[in-house]
Amino acid sequence: MTVIGFYGAAFLLNLLIFFNFICRKEFQSGLNFFISLALLLRSYGQLMVALSKSVEMAIFANEIFYFGSAFLPAFLFLSTARLGKVKLPRVIEVASLVYSGVIMLLAITIGKVGIYYADVTLIRHPEGYSTLGKVYGPLHILYPVMLGCYVVGFIWLFARSFKNRNVVSKRVITGAANLALTVIALYALDKVVDTPISLTSVAYVIATVVCIRIMGDAEMHDLTGCILEAMSGNEEEGVIVFDNGEKFINANDKAKEIYPEIKHLTVGKLVDESAGAFYEQVVTKVRAMNVGIYNPENSQIVEVGDRKYEIGMNGITIRKGESRVGTFVELEDVTTREKIAEMEARYGKELEEDVRKKELEITDMQNRLVLGLASLVESRDSSTGGHIVRTQQGVRIFAEQLKNVRAIGLSDDFLNNVVLATPMHDLGKIAIDDDILKAKERTQEREDTIIKLHTEEGPKIVRKVLAGIGETDKGSRFVEIAVNIASYHHEHWDGSGAPYGLRGKEIPTEARIVAFVDKLDYYLDEEHREETPSFDAAFERIVNGIGTEFDPELGAEFVKCRKQLREIYMGLGN
Repeated sequence: MTVIGFYGAAFLLNLLIFFNFICRKEFQSGLNFFISLALLLRSYGQLMVALSKSVEMAIFANEIFYFGSAFLPAFLFLSTARLGKVKLPRVIEVASLVYSGVIMLLAITIGKVGIYYADVTLIRHPEGYSTLGKVYGPLHILYPVMLGCYVVGFIWLFARSFKNRNVVSKRVITGAANLALTVIALYALDKVVDTPISLTSVAYVIATVVCIRIMGDAEMHDLTGCILEAMSGNEEEGVIVFDNGEKFINANDKAKEIYPEIKHLTVGKLVDESAGAFYEQVVTKVRAMNVGIYNPENSQIVEVGDRKYEIGMNGITIRKGESRVGTFVELEDVTTREKIAEMEARYGKELEEDVRKKELEITDMQNRLVLGLASLVESRDSSTGGHIVRTQQGVRIFAEQLKNVRAIGLSDDFLNNVVLATPMHDLGKIAIDDDILKAKERTQEREDTIIKLHTEEGPKIVRKVLAGIGETDKGSRFVEIAVNIASYHHEHWDGSGAPYGLRGKEIPTEARIVAFVDKLDYYLDEEHREETPSFDAAFERIVNGIGTEFDPELGAEFVKCRKQLREIYMGLGN
C-alpha cells in the first residue's frame, strides 16, 4: 500500500467510526465523542500533509493534525480514569486539558515563530507523497514531557483500577491503558526509526479499532448501571447481569447476599465451577439459554439455604431490533409463596389469595418496567436527576388525598393507574437531541422546544412500549391514561399551555393531576433554586396558579397535601 493510500484508508476508517458514533446518541458520552473526533482530525491532518503541494498547506494540515495529537492523550487519560472508577482531583482534570491547549497553541506558531519548530520545509518524495521537514524549537520539549507524564499516569490508573475487580471490567481498563501506552511507545520509536509510514499513525489505526471495543464495553456497563439503579428500590429481588459471552458484569447487593460467591468474582471474566452454587444454579442456565436448550419463559425454583428463589432471565438489547448484548437474571424470593402453595395443595386452602398475590407481583413488575424505562431517559438529562421518583411520590400523595373526596368522582383504580403511569410523562425526551436537552443555558426558546417535542413524541413512544399491555380492557385503560399524561401535562386550565392550547376539562383529568406535582418539582430543581429558594415559596407559586394554570377543583385538594409533599423535599434543604 502507498503512503497516501494508507493515510487515506486511516482517514476513511476514522470518518466511518465518527459518523457511526454520533448516530448512537442515546449511550454516548462527551469524552468518547471527543476521542473519536480527535482521532478523525489527526488522521485527516496526516493525510493532508502527505497531499500537500506547498509548505503553507502542509503547515495548515499539521495544525489540524496537532489538535488530535495534543488532546487525544488527555481525553484517553480522563476516559480511562472514569472507566476504572478512579475519581481524579479536579485540578488534574483541568491541568491536563490546559496543557493540551498550550501544545495546540504552540503548534499554531509553526512557520511564524521559531519557539516550537525552529524551521520547517516541505519534502517531496519520489513516491508522490509529502512530509514536513522540521527542526525543533526550544519549547517542543513540552510535548514529550507531556507524554512522559501520561505514561506515569496510566500506570497509576492501571494499578488503582485493578483493585476494583468486582466493579470494573479488567478487559475495559486494560484495553484503555495498553492502548494509550502503545501509542506513546510507538511515538518514541518513531523518533529513532525512519519509515515512510509513521509508526505513530500505525498505532493510531490500531487505537481506532480498539476504541470501538472499549466504547462498546463501556456502553454495556453504562446500560447495566441503569438497570441496577432502576431495580434498586426492590430489596427483595436479586439482579445479575452477564454480557453476551457469559462473562459476569454486575450484580446488586441482594444478589450478593443470596450468593456470597459473587463478591469474589472479577468483572468481565467467565465464571467457573469454583463459584459453587452460583455456578450450578445460575451460570449454567445462562449458558443453556445462549445455546437454545433452556427456555427462559419456563420459571424455575432453586433453593439456597432455607430460602427459595424463582429465576427469570431476559436478553438485553441496547436498541430495538439489534442483537442481544447480554443477559439479565432476576432472583425473586418466593419462599413464602411456595409455602402457601404447598399448604393449599395439601389442605385445599383458598386459591383466591394466591391469585391476588400474583396480580400484585405483575403490577409491581409493570411499575418497575416503567421506572426502568424512565430512568434511561432521565440519565440523558443531567438537570433532572431524581425527577421521576419525586414526581411519582408526589402524585401518590395527591392521589391518596383525592381518594378521600368522593365528590370529585375518581375511582381508586383510575388514581392507582395515574400513579403507575406518572414516570412515563417525560419519555418523549428520548427523541430530543442532546445539544438541546443538555444545553447549559436555559432559555425560554429551549424550554418551549423541549415541551413541544417531548409532548408530541412521548405518546408515540408510550404506545410502543405498552403495546402488549393494551390487549386487555384493564391494560387499554392504563395505556390511555399514560398517553394522556405524556401528551397533556403541560396544558394550562386557562388555555395558555402547550403544545395544543387545551383549556378547562378539555384537558384529561390524569394530565391535570400530574401537572401540579411536575411543576412543583420543576420549581425546586437545582437550576431554579435561586428563583425559588424554598419549598414554601415554590408551593405558593403553585397555589397562585390555581384557576389559571391549574384546575381549581383539584387545586383545593392539592393544597391539603402541603405537609406531606414538604417531607419529600426535606433532603433538599427546604
